[in-house]
Amino acid sequence: MKLAIDTHHLLTEKAGTRRVTENLLEQLKAAPNTELLEFQPGYTVKKGSGLLVKLRGHALRFFWVHIQLPFLCAKHRVDFLLSPEFNTPLFTTCPRAVIAHDAHMRAQREFTSTLWFYFYYVPFIEVAIRRADLIFTVSQFAKRQIVDLMSLDERKVHVVYNGVDQLFFKSTPKLNSKLPGGLVADQYILFVGTFEARKNIGRLLEAFSILKIRHTESLQKLKLAIVGQSASGKHSDSTRQIRSLIKSLNLTNDVILCGYVTDAELPIIYQNAKVVAFPSLHEGFGLPIIEGFASNVPVLTSNLCSMPEIAGDAALLIDPYEIDDISSKLERLLFDEAFRQVLTTAGTERVKEFTWERFGSKVLAKITSFLNKTDVSADT
Repeated sequence: MKLAIDTHHLLTEKAGTRRVTENLLEQLKAAPNTELLEFQPGYTVKKGSGLLVKLRGHALRFFWVHIQLPFLCAKHRVDFLLSPEFNTPLFTTCPRAVIAHDAHMRAQREFTSTLWFYFYYVPFIEVAIRRADLIFTVSQFAKRQIVDLMSLDERKVHVVYNGVDQLFFKSTPKLNSKLPGGLVADQYILFVGTFEARKNIGRLLEAFSILKIRHTESLQKLKLAIVGQSASGKHSDSTRQIRSLIKSLNLTNDVILCGYVTDAELPIIYQNAKVVAFPSLHEGFGLPIIEGFASNVPVLTSNLCSMPEIAGDAALLIDPYEIDDISSKLERLLFDEAFRQVLTTAGTERVKEFTWERFGSKVLAKITSFLNKTDVSADT
C-alpha cells in the first residue's frame, strides 16, 4: 500500500496536534507492506500578524491542501491519503482519511470569527471532512459531538485514543537548574496548553490566588507554571486578559509564564510538578491528563466533555466554571498526601490504556480494511 500523509501543519504547529502527528508517523514508518510518503510544502504556511500576512497564509494553506496535495497524490499514484489534522482536500483521485480531534469550532462559536467560520471553515474544512472516506477522532465524546454538530455519517467515524510519549515515563532527577523561570521541584502547579479562552486559564489564576491568600505562609513558595503560548486566532486568544489578570491579582511573582517548551524539555517540567491542573472548558481528548499520569503527578481536570472519559477514576474532577471548586480541590491535592498517592497509583494504571502503538495500529487497520473492501463500520 502506498500511503501518503500530509504534514504541512508541522511547519507551524507546536501544540498537541504536532505530537499526535509525529508519533503517528513513527508508527506508520514501521508498518509492514506500507510505503509511506510524507507530503509537505517547500514554503511556509504560517499566518503571522497583520491582515495581509494572515490572508497570504490562508491562501497558501488553501493552495497546498486543495490543489497541490491532490496533484501530488495523483502524480505519485497514492493508494490512500491521511490528513492528521482538520485540513483535508475537498477532492482527490484516491480515498482519504482525516483526524478530526474535536468540534470546538462548532461547540464554541463565540471564540471564532463569523467571517472565517462561514467563508472558510464550513465550506473548505467541514465539508471536506464530511466528504472523507474515513474519519478518525480521539474520544467517544468527540465522536458524538462531531457526528451531531458537523452532520457526519456515524459509520465513517472511528475512535482512536491518543498515546503518551515514552519520554514522560523516564524518571529524571529533580534538578532545579533544568526548570524554566526559576521553578523549584515540588513547589509549583503546572498547566500545559495554549492561551485559548476555552483552556480556562483565567479561572485557574483566580483559584490559585485564593489558595495563596488562604495559606499565605505554607504556600509562600508555591508557583503556578503555565507552559504554552498565544492562540493562533485573535477571537480565541486570551493572552492579554491573562497578563492583565495576573497583574490585578498581584500574582506577578507567583505565576511563571514558561512560553513554548520543547518536547524534550516538557517531561522534566511535568515530573517535578506538585500537581497538574487542566481545568479546560472543552477538549476532544486532553493530552496533559495522561501526560500527568505518566509523570506520576496527581491530576486535576474538568468534569466536562471528554475529560472524565480520559481520566477515568485516576484524576480529581472539578466544575471548571466554579472557582471555589477548583481552589478547594487544588488544596486537597496539595495537602492530602494519602489521596495524592491514591491518584498517582491510579494514574499509573490508567495510562497503560493509551499507547501510540495502539493508536497507529488501529488507524492502519481501518485504512487497510477500507482498501480491502472489508467492513470498517464497527468501532472496535
